[in-house]
Amino acid sequence: MFTLGMATYSDFDGVYFTVQSARIHHPEITEIVIIDNNPTSKDSKSIKDLLNWQNTNCNIKYIPYSYKQGTSARDQVFKYASNEYVIVVDSHVLFFPNSIKTLKDFYLKDHKPYDFIQGPMIYDNLKSYSTHLDQIWRDNFYGTWATSNNSDKYFEIPSMGLGCFSCKKNEWLGFNLLFRGFGGEEGYIHEKYRKHGGRSICLKDFKWLHRFGRPNGVPYKNALEDRCFNYLIGRFELGLEYKDVVNHFKEKALAKKNLENVIKDAYKTFYKKDLNDTELFDILN
Repeated sequence: MFTLGMATYSDFDGVYFTVQSARIHHPEITEIVIIDNNPTSKDSKSIKDLLNWQNTNCNIKYIPYSYKQGTSARDQVFKYASNEYVIVVDSHVLFFPNSIKTLKDFYLKDHKPYDFIQGPMIYDNLKSYSTHLDQIWRDNFYGTWATSNNSDKYFEIPSMGLGCFSCKKNEWLGFNLLFRGFGGEEGYIHEKYRKHGGRSICLKDFKWLHRFGRPNGVPYKNALEDRCFNYLIGRFELGLEYKDVVNHFKEKALAKKNLENVIKDAYKTFYKKDLNDTELFDILN
């Protein structure tokens, strides 16, 4: 019934345990799509070797993809998914018991067109959790972890980290094709679904655990310039105010010249025309 997909970048250990745990514990997952965003890495051979251990109950597709690295690589999961219902995770996520069964029940009983479905992210103590992100800037990230006391089995949320989400294959709206590198998608994709008439939902029993620890460091380029660029592109696409993006990165993260270059680059990339000095001054002040 479900395709489980992930984009990965030099993370064999994460892929292995996410895939094998899904196969052991969640029979509702009948297909797994692995988008290898660094297919020449030493991790790739081990990831591909998982294909040798397929069974008839769960088919695994390995897709090398180096055309673009970053956030938008997850679009490829929907391109290659065969099932109607798709779950996308970071390549280091584990599901709690019955979480996929709960998601199945939601689709069969409560789903409305263009629902964008997430669940609580459980922390490493396996007790505390966050249900959503409040749309408040924090550490160069548009979102602050928060927990709702809503007792309903599902409820609407403003935003959430995208370590795990689900929607129907034919209802995937996609990340902006201009996005580059990593970051900037939280909040953007949720508002995109709302503007399309859908809902951004927290399904309370669709619980997942995310590995944050990186003892060997992050293997991919994670530039603040790319993140700021993506936030701006997302706001341009959705017709939203973007002064808060500029103000946050001006105060917290980027040198003035770097920020000016990002703004000019994003504006020209999206609108196909240059900012003049007066327009740039107005944006920055």
